This record gives sequence, C-alpha cells and structure tokens, in this order.
Amino acid sequence: MSGSILASTFRYSAFALAALVGPGLALQRLAGVAIDPALVLPLGLAFVAGAFWASLATGVSWLFPVLVLLALLGIAVPRRWQRAEGPGLRGALAPLAAIVIPLAVTQYGGNIFSASGEFLLDPFVAFDTAFHVGLARELAIGYPPQLPGVAGFPVGYHFGADLVRAAALRWGQVDPYDAVSRFDVTLAALALLLAVRGAARAAGATAAAVTLAGWTLLATDFSFAFAANPQAHWWADLLRGNILVSLFLANPVVPALAIGLGAVTALSRHEAGEGPGWLGLAAGLAFALPFFKVFLGAHLLLGLGVAALLRPPRGGALAVVAAPCLVATAALAFGRGAETVEVRLAPLDLVAVTRESLGLAPLGGVALLVWSLPWLAASLGLRLFGLPRAAAALRRGPAAGAVLAVMALAAWPLGLLFRVSAPQALEGQKVINDAAYLIEEGGPLLWIFTGMALASWCEGRRRVVLAAAALLALPSSAHFVVKKARLPPDPVPSGVVRAMRALESASRPGDVVMQRPGARYPPLPVVLLGRRVPYERFTPYLTQFAPPEALERRHETVYRFFHTTDRAEAIAIAEEMKARFLCLYGGERVRFDVTGLLAPIDAPPTDEPARCYRWGPTPGEVYPLAVPRVPVSPVGLASAGLRELRDAPLPNAIRRSHGQESFRGPAEAKGGQLTPP
Repeated sequence: MSGSILASTFRYSAFALAALVGPGLALQRLAGVAIDPALVLPLGLAFVAGAFWASLATGVSWLFPVLVLLALLGIAVPRRWQRAEGPGLRGALAPLAAIVIPLAVTQYGGNIFSASGEFLLDPFVAFDTAFHVGLARELAIGYPPQLPGVAGFPVGYHFGADLVRAAALRWGQVDPYDAVSRFDVTLAALALLLAVRGAARAAGATAAAVTLAGWTLLATDFSFAFAANPQAHWWADLLRGNILVSLFLANPVVPALAIGLGAVTALSRHEAGEGPGWLGLAAGLAFALPFFKVFLGAHLLLGLGVAALLRPPRGGALAVVAAPCLVATAALAFGRGAETVEVRLAPLDLVAVTRESLGLAPLGGVALLVWSLPWLAASLGLRLFGLPRAAAALRRGPAAGAVLAVMALAAWPLGLLFRVSAPQALEGQKVINDAAYLIEEGGPLLWIFTGMALASWCEGRRRVVLAAAALLALPSSAHFVVKKARLPPDPVPSGVVRAMRALESASRPGDVVMQRPGARYPPLPVVLLGRRVPYERFTPYLTQFAPPEALERRHETVYRFFHTTDRAEAIAIAEEMKARFLCLYGGERVRFDVTGLLAPIDAPPTDEPARCYRWGPTPGEVYPLAVPRVPVSPVGLASAGLRELRDAPLPNAIRRSHGQESFRGPAEAKGGQLTPP
C-alpha cells in the first residue's frame, strides 16, 4: 500500500518526466517537426500505454524501460530545437490554476490514509474509481488482466489510461489510488487543456477564441434549471454534455480527448504545409485513441470520413489518419467487447433516464418528444451559440475544423438515438446507457466553436459578454465543486487496514482471497493490495465484461462456501477458486469445521473488525469432492490461458432463493455512493 504523499509525488513526477514528457518531446524530434506543447502529453500517454502493453504481451518486463530509453535517445537527434507556432504554455497557466484549485479542495484529500490508520475512501462514484484501481493492479500483475473482483474472468476493454497507471505502479511505485485522485487527474487536465487550445487554433480560432477555449473545461450547461427538484443531486452530471465530472474523476475520456484533439492538431499542421512528419504523428495518435476510449475512436472516424467528403482535395491525408483509427476501433468493437456490449436503437432513452433520475413520471411518444426539446436546449446550454459556427466550419475553412465540427454536431443526435449497454443487467440493477459518452465527448468540441462566437462578440463589450457567459456557464460547475468539497469521506477502519497490511505481507500479487461479496466497501484485497477475490457486489456494471448467468453462478458458488456446513464442499469450492487466503469482516463466520484449514496470518485482538487467514488442508489430508465442478466462463478461462471447463448443472437446492443472500446487484446509487442491498 502507498506511503507518504510527498514521496509518491516525487516518484510520479520522476516517472512522468522520464516516461511521458521525454518521449512526447523525442517523438516530435524523430518526426522532424517543431515541438508543439499540445502534443507532448498525448504522444507520451500513447507511448507509455503501448510500451507497457508490449512488455506485458511479450512477458519481458524489462522491455518497457528499454523502450523508454530508446525513445529518449530521440531527444539527442542532431537538429535545432524549435517550437511550433501556436498556443504556448504561458496562456494555459491561468486556466490550469483555475482547474487545479477545485481539484485540490475536492479530489486531492480523498482515497488516502489518515494519520490514525484509516483509509479515507472518496464515496463519489467509488465503484468506478475502484474498478480502475483494480484494473491497474491487474495490469501490473500480468496480461491479459482478470476482471477486478471476479477472479478468473479476463477483461476486454480499452486499457490505455489503465496501462499508464499500471506502468506508474510497476516502475514508479505509485499507488493507483494516488494516481487517480491526485496525479492522473492533474496531468490529464493539463493534457486536455493544451490539446483544446491547440485544436481551437487548428479550427481557425482567433487568439481571443483560443484563450476562451482553455477556460471552457470548467463550463457546464443549463442544468441549474432543475435546481428546485430535490432529486437533482449533481447538476453537472444530469444532462450528459459536460466533461467536468469526468475531468475530476480521471475518467479515460479525458486523456482520450487529449489524444484525439492532438491527432486533429497534427493533421492541421500537415495541412498547413509544415511537413510530412505531422501526418505520421496524427496517424499514430489516431491508432492509439480507441485504446483509451473506443467511443471516441468511432467518433473521430465519423469526423474524418465526413470531412473527406466535404474536402475532397484533403481526402488522402484524412484517409491516412482514418485507416489506423479504423483498424484499432474495429479490433476493440468487434473483438471481446462485442460479446458483452450491444448497440441498439433507443430514441430519447437518455431523456427518459433524466426524467427517471428527477423522479418525474415516465413519458412516451409525442409527449417525450416534446419534453426532449427543453432537455436538449438545457443540455447544450450556452453552446447553442456555437452551432452556427460549427455549421459554417463544415462549409469552409481548414479540414481540421470540419472534422471537429462533424464530431461536435453529431454528438447529441447520436447520443439521443442509440443505447450502448450490456445486453442484460443483473437482478436489482439498471441498464446503463453508455451512449451518454458520445454527448460528453462532443461537449468540449462544441465549446471550441462557442468560444469563437463569444470572442467575436467581445469587441467593444468584452466585460459584459464574459460576465454574461460566466453567469450562464458556471452555476452547475460551482454547485459540483461546493457539494463535492463538502462530501465527507467514507473511512475504512484502521483495524481493517491493519488486516490488509498483514495479508499483503503474507501473500503475493494475484493470490485469490475468499471473502463475502459485500457492498459496504470495494473489495479491499483487490484495490489496496492487488489480490483477487472470486466475486464482489460493489461494481454495478460487471455485465459489461462477463455474462450475467456466469456472474450469477459465481455468486451462488461463493454463497455456498460461506453457508455450507459440509467441510468437503467448502474445500472443493476453495480449490476450484484456487484460493489461498480467507478474510472475515465484523461478525462474519463460516459454518463448516475449519480444523486444520485456517492459520491466522497474525494474532489480532478479538474485537478487531477484520481477520485474515491462510487457507489449506493439513498436508496428507484428502477430502472427496461433494459438489460438481464450479462453472465459470469458458471464454474467460480460455483467454486467461486456463483449462476450459464445461458448465455442470447446479443442485436444485442452490437454485432456490436465499433471501438477502440470493443473487442481487447493488441497490440504487444515491449521491454517488452505492447503498448495500
């Protein structure tokens, strides 16, 4: 587990400079182009993710530092250092400070160990943070990673941001919670800020519009119109078009946007005749983009394709950038992800979800269509004034501007037309429509064109225009920052943390720990130590990565372990799960005879809230199998390199309801924290 924040900050800074900034500079020098600050971090992020993945896929761990060193040699290329013309770092300092200060009061103090030994869990969307923390630890163990919280099931996902986090863990000893809550969130904000400013220039923005573009990362929509509704808990997250929440949660969409905008910026420099090296950099970033956010890969493909039709003379360069993006997007969209995620028509589904969130009666047909009009106006907010500028960019101007305009204008129609989700949710859970990400991605792009409109209106009345814009674009932002800053942490007791430290000393990364699924905290062996558990109920979207029926069987198996009185049955289940440890919390217990099976890792006081044990029968003791082999996902076992097992029918006794212990997903999320079922 992580040490002091000061030491962790130093280690992350050293890692970022050596593995991110260094290669980001070197790759531009190797391409024979001038240095564009907006591309340094996008190139660095793409490089680290690719290099660390290569080390995992080949099983050669030292390949990562070797690739970093080889990339750094590019800095020594014998050519004159030259900065590309365009937005620099100085103009980004003020908006960066405006972002970092709210981050400091809302994010930096969460997911950290207190002086008294507690782990202060940030309760805001804790399940998503825990999933990415667990995934980073899994990637640091090996490849392919297993599903955090469900041992034995491989994950098909866009790993880009998690690979960077895992590389920092493996080579910088930076705890993933430190990365998510403090370091990644700051670095990603800087990367996106510089990329937005660079993309605004690429789209033909004036210097004033470029300046405004940097400030728009803090801007939000008109969701404050629903302030009187008591169910409007987080205004900025209500109407889907804001990047603010993802920016504060280090969501992968933020570095993905920086990479996508970096590709467009590099393309624009090639279009302007600054050299063929820019086209190569644009193609490389476009290839990396889907591995950070596959939605954005498809979104960029749409922009490039339509722009090629609108600007036939530039079609060749656009195709060069689109081709690698198409390959990477197809590999993810039609690979393992296609097995657990489906895309279907669901007109106005996101509008209906908003009504449900607000506690309003459901509507359908014409009534829902009518209500969607004010929803759309509020979701666009001040960006309504950017629509004419974006439409104009389709007809004239640079090809890069047309790409951005297509992506911005298509975001809301696509998000409101489709539903992207797991085919089926678990009992007690709701289907989550990830098409919302399409709208969220389009938000910062449309702000670029809105900034152009505002800049043109500022002539002679700058203060009035900017004051009015702030009055309309910042209420929901301020609401989020104030409410998040006042949200108290959810402390994991120091006694539980001590038990985890003892387990860490006695085990190795990847070891399997039997524990009840629970829902009070994330699975602590997973998120704090990088150990595996057979099943957890804290994450509500596990069906995006594993079939519901397989998850249900796994839950039933774990339930059986903790409720059986048959010693042989418990041993058979633990062997099937390859468990080496058992953790019990509070008043939990097992019901079978544990003689010769459990050895305490330490000797905690009898009132300690957690106890961890080594698991295993006494040597020489043999027990017959009393239950059929535990069924797990054949796809998961094959992909993880394990022997494939066929599903065996479960005994009827297991299929009956077990009251609260029957398979149920987490209950409704309230205020970002899942309440236990």
